Amino acid sequence: MPHRSKPAHTLVGSYRRLRRSDEGAYRLHLLRLDPQTRRGRFGLGVSDHFLETYTSRVMAGDAILYGYFEDGVLRAVSELHPLGTASPASAEAAFSVEGGWQGRGIGSALMERSLSAACARSIGRVIVTCQASNRTMRRLAAGFSAELEIVGDEVVGQLATPRATAFTYAREAIDEGYDIFSAMLEAGRPYPVRG
Repeated sequence: MPHRSKPAHTLVGSYRRLRRSDEGAYRLHLLRLDPQTRRGRFGLGVSDHFLETYTSRVMAGDAILYGYFEDGVLRAVSELHPLGTASPASAEAAFSVEGGWQGRGIGSALMERSLSAACARSIGRVIVTCQASNRTMRRLAAGFSAELEIVGDEVVGQLATPRATAFTYAREAIDEGYDIFSAMLEAGRPYPVRG
C-alpha cells in the first residue's frame, strides 16, 4: 500500500488499538481538539456535549479504533466503522489529530493501521469523507491512492484494500499482542484529568 508518512524516529510515542477501558482517554482527546480540528473531523462545529455522547456511542459500537499515545496521553485516533453487510464489505474511516501533533506523519501511520485492520477483516473498501477545504485529509487519502470525488462541498475518497494473506493475519496477531502489552504498561500511568 503506498503511503507518505514522515520518519517515525521524530516521534516519541506509541500506537495501539483502543479498548473500552480507553474511553476516558478518547473523550479527553476529542475535547482537546480546537474548533478548526473539530470541524475538519466532524464536518461542522460540535459541542463538548456532542463529543461526550459520541465517545460513548463509538466505544459501545463495533468501530475499530487505533490511537497514538505520547507520554501516556492519547493525541490522535483513527476510527474504522464497518458499514453493514454490503458486498464488497466496506467501512468508513475517520481521523482526529490534536493541533500540536499534526504534520508529523501520525495520520499516515494510523491510516496504515486502519487499512491493515480492514484487510484482516475482509473489508474490501474503505471510505473517507471530508470537507473539500480539508487539504490535510485530502492529501492523506491521496497518499494511499484513494479515488477522490468531489460531491458538493465534500470530498469522498475510496480505497481498495488488498486480499488478506497469511502474512496479514500474522501481522494482525503480532500487533494485537503488542497493543495488549502496551496497554498493560500504560495502565500504571493515570490519564490526566485536564489536557
